[in-house]
Amino acid sequence: MATARFASLVARSIRRVSLLALLLAIVAPALVRAEVVAALVEVAVPTDVAAGQTAAAASASAPAAPAEPAGPPERNQDTPRNAAFDFVMLAREGNWKAASSHLQPSPQGWPEDESPERIARALKTILDTRLWIEFDAVPDERTGAGSVDEDGRVSLGEVATEDASIEINLVRSNDEWFFAPETVAAVPAVARSIGSWWTTALPAFFSDVRLAEIELWQWIGLCGIAIVGVLAGMFVSRALRSGADIGALRGLGIVAPTIGALATPAGFLLSFIAMRLAEGLLALSIPARANLSLGLRAATVFVIAWAVVRWIRAMSLLLEKKLEARGIAEAVGIVRIGRVIAAALVYLLGASAALQLFGLDLSAVIAGLGIGTAALALASQQTLGNLFGGASVLADRVLKPGDTVNLGGTIGTVERIGIRSTQVRTLDRTLLVVANSDLAQSRVEKMSERDAFRLSAVLGLRYETTAAQMRGIVGDIRTLLENDAMVDRESVRVHFLVFNNSSLDIDIKALIKTEDAAKYRETLERFNLSFMEIIARNGSGFAFPSQTVYLARDSAPRG
Repeated sequence: MATARFASLVARSIRRVSLLALLLAIVAPALVRAEVVAALVEVAVPTDVAAGQTAAAASASAPAAPAEPAGPPERNQDTPRNAAFDFVMLAREGNWKAASSHLQPSPQGWPEDESPERIARALKTILDTRLWIEFDAVPDERTGAGSVDEDGRVSLGEVATEDASIEINLVRSNDEWFFAPETVAAVPAVARSIGSWWTTALPAFFSDVRLAEIELWQWIGLCGIAIVGVLAGMFVSRALRSGADIGALRGLGIVAPTIGALATPAGFLLSFIAMRLAEGLLALSIPARANLSLGLRAATVFVIAWAVVRWIRAMSLLLEKKLEARGIAEAVGIVRIGRVIAAALVYLLGASAALQLFGLDLSAVIAGLGIGTAALALASQQTLGNLFGGASVLADRVLKPGDTVNLGGTIGTVERIGIRSTQVRTLDRTLLVVANSDLAQSRVEKMSERDAFRLSAVLGLRYETTAAQMRGIVGDIRTLLENDAMVDRESVRVHFLVFNNSSLDIDIKALIKTEDAAKYRETLERFNLSFMEIIARNGSGFAFPSQTVYLARDSAPRG
């Protein structure tokens, strides 16, 4: 038993991790975009780079036209811009020895007697996480004219924490530019302050391999956090499901299935929150944080859409059970079609929202979908009319299988209510198929819903019947009906109403309290025999159409 539970737990974990990997895969557009930007920076083409416009674009937009635009960064230390760019690219290539040659230590040596390569790695981490260099803003003159302070330094910016601060400066030495000694000296303290110093002790392989500005060790950390988040989400979802089961036992209605449907997506959202909170611990670079944030937002949109679809499914299953319990199993098909359509719409909206996060303009696509939907609706107007007609018939509970109905003069029994049509078995045992759109607009007489049968009869007696005999007959019939258990006493009406051409008519009205047609016919037969006995007992009889012909002889005229 324990082994089976453990296997089930492992299987669920694998499924959820797989789904998380699928959700993280939607970050691909952001990753591709980041790699393209990095490639643009590396080859230094005269287009926009990761941090801003190139000097050529800036020069084109400036009001002063005479100055020539600066070229792209070069891989040397001739200018402050080139030196900073060369250091970053060497670090990206994992050539830490060459990157450390861009650092100028103080006369006392390297800070804390650390290796130059480790200082270079720590400086790169500081630049990635706190100061993303805009190369077009760094002076490109060989002497740094116009940007050099009184001490001969070019400032790239300042990084300040609660415990330490560092001024990222470049100095010129022997016609080449280096990171200033005071900058190099402050690197270990600032790296410890931001929590990234320990990462410099990792093997270089884990930091040299990167994707979307996220290093290999950071990807490993993100995956580990994601797995921990999924496992934590599993416990949360199991707790929520247990609460849902308890709620179902206590009759909480739709609350229990709602909790059960949202439990698993809540676990994934918890893992996303954990990944977002781990940004500082993993020392992610500024572009990496932007990429991760974009990917998590897109994944969150999909998870929310998934949660909505799960809730729709839970509610539709609950509705199907209620319909089956009420004997309206034919409506299950309509509910399932509605569920599929609703799920498709939710996923479509989720995909649209996620793609818009990546900057894609979907207005033309949405407009095209709207036109296509309108055309499809026009083409399937009759089919949709039958579908909604069947839904309205089932929702209003106008008919259900087994009902005896009168449709336009045709009496029959409802056998099946489908998505498109309703089938009625007539008295002649033929099958009448009625489109639901026509049925929804027709007058339907539900004969099986009657609570009683109406007795209506006219007894024609002979004209030889006397008034006393008529009184006795009417009174006996009234007494018979009022004292019968099958008759509604309040509905009994027995009166001598009409002197007809050939008969004296007695009108009889009453309600027979039964819903069974066969029993009504048996009761009617019993009453008819009793009427014959009452009439015979009172010395009268039934009349039949007759005419009296009077013959007379005309007398011959005299004369």
